[in-house]
Amino acid sequence: MTPPLRSAALAALVLAATTPAFAQAPDAPQPAVPSVTTETESQDSGVGDQEASGWVGQPVVSSDRKPLGTLRDVRVASDTADAGLLIVERDGGGTVEVPMQGASFDGTQVIVTPLAEALTSN
Repeated sequence: MTPPLRSAALAALVLAATTPAFAQAPDAPQPAVPSVTTETESQDSGVGDQEASGWVGQPVVSSDRKPLGTLRDVRVASDTADAGLLIVERDGGGTVEVPMQGASFDGTQVIVTPLAEALTSN
């Protein structure tokens, strides 16, 4: 390595070693993490002013319009308006948790964004 390159490399190493890191201090307060609850809360289901809790008991279909079951519960994240889960009782037995994001209600059924194949393979 030539002397000018050696000097430049040494300067870069010294600068990197003496520059303070921008990591957060370990004792700094952390933002709250949303938790899923079963409490009744107002949430944005993505379809205007409709409340997803009003959909309980309605049939649920996948985005490819295949029947999945019946909506049995809505669990919302207490710290955000867009997070939550739809608990669907499958027609063949058991339940599946489906993300609320992107779900909609057309007046007769709840339409969720995943395809039926993705939900039934669990």
